[in-house]
Parts: sequence; C-alpha cells; structure tokens
Amino acid sequence: MYHWRPNSDHKAAFAQERAVVQHKKKARQGTVGPCTSAADEVYVVALGALEFFDGRAWSPAPERSLGWFPRRKIYGIRPAPGFSGPVCVVSILFIASPGLAPGMPPRAVRLTAPWWRRFVELEASADFDERGQRVLPRADLETLLEQLGRTLAPGAAKRSRPRSVSKDAPSRPDTEAGWLETWARAEDAIRERAGGGLSVDELAAAVNVSPTQLRRIFHAARGLSPKAALTAWRIDAAKRLLRDGRLNVSQVAEKVGYGNLPRFSAAFKATVGVSPSAYAVNGT
Repeated sequence: MYHWRPNSDHKAAFAQERAVVQHKKKARQGTVGPCTSAADEVYVVALGALEFFDGRAWSPAPERSLGWFPRRKIYGIRPAPGFSGPVCVVSILFIASPGLAPGMPPRAVRLTAPWWRRFVELEASADFDERGQRVLPRADLETLLEQLGRTLAPGAAKRSRPRSVSKDAPSRPDTEAGWLETWARAEDAIRERAGGGLSVDELAAAVNVSPTQLRRIFHAARGLSPKAALTAWRIDAAKRLLRDGRLNVSQVAEKVGYGNLPRFSAAFKATVGVSPSAYAVNGT
C-alpha cells in the first residue's frame, strides 16, 4: 500500500503551525489509493463528482463535499461511476492537534451554503510562505473543523426548535448545530451589510433571532459580542482602504458604515492604537 510522506517544504510549514493549501484544477481525477498519509488532510470537491474511501467502502463525494482524512488512516479518492469530466479540488495538508474534530464522520460531508462560504473564504485567505507554498494558520482551519464537527456530532440536532408565536416572530435555535448555522449566517450578513451601517438589532432581524439570543450565539461561537464583531469587520475594512490610499478618512468612515467621523476615529484608535490619519500615512 502506498504511504505518502511530506517533503521538506511541507515539514517546515507544519513546524510553523501552518497548513499547506493546494488548489488543483484537472482535466480529470485519477484514482488515489487506497493509501495512508503521514499528514492530516482536508479534501474538498469544488467541481466534479468523486468518491472517497473511508477504510471500508467507497462513498459519494459530490460537488461541495468535504473529506477529513486523519493521518495513518486508510483513505482513497476516485471519480464517481460514469463521471469523467474536469474537476477542481482543494487539498489542505497539516498536522492536526490531538483529538481534533471528533464529530467529523468518516464519509464525505456535503457542505451547506453557509459552511461552503466559510470554507471558500478560509481558502482564499491563504498566503504564500517563503518557500512559495500557499499556507494558512493551522488554528484557523482547526476552528472551522471543530465547529463543523460539532454540528455533525450524533445528537447535535436531536432537539427540535420550539414553535414561535407567529411565523414572523424570532426563532430560538436551541441546538449547537442550530446556533452555529445561525452564527454563520450572521457572519455572512456582517460581510454583506456592515458597510451600510448595519446595527446589532438589524443583524439579529436578518437571521431571525432576538438581539439577546444573538449575543449568546456570538459569545459561544467567537467569545465576543455581535457589536464587537461588527466593529472588527469595519476596522479591518478601514485598514485595507486606508492602505490603498484612494479615499480620504471621511470617505473611508462612510464606506465602512460609520456616519459619524469622530466615532469612527475613536473606534479606530481604540482598536489599532493610532488615528486613521496616522495609519493612512504610515500603514501601521
């Protein structure tokens, strides 16, 4: 049986607690394995129809499927029966922390829209290291896998949501899976609407929960409040715009959802340590 071993570049990235991201577009997918690996791997099908081998049997891995292949476990990848078209796959190699993602099943997981967006954004955040590999912090990948694993763990979604008084009343997701799905949708809303001055109450309404429930969900998922998450998005976006240099400070404030320039300047300095004007000049 073939046993894959990481090369020196992979090992160097692993030693720096990084994951190595490989985005591959192929005319067709050949059969890999069954084999074992000395590294852990996340394998995602972005385009195509494949099958994964979990050590006992082959199972379908359609588009937007994620496979979690722990090291030293037998796994395989091959085209689905009758499929011979082009494929696009993302392979992420890393050395996982002990006990990572206990809820992840051995078979392929079809990602829902919020989880797919989270994965795409994580993969897009990868940067190049000194050896020319695309890498991302291992902790970022593990956070996604741990949260996804909790939504898939047996019993995570057994309890049903209580019925609201009316169909328009806020819902109360009462399972861990429900909380994480709601949080993922809230993060999407922040990225899409924070620049338009989105408030916490409007964010709660966008995902159909009460502001109190939204605060509980964010503290459980990220350890911070929805207001802090909105501020973090706005300050990060402002830093990018200020470094770009095409907008002045007032325009940047408006672009990231602050209608009040003094409030933007105070929030920016409290977070970054310098004023927006100073950051625009120095970029740090």
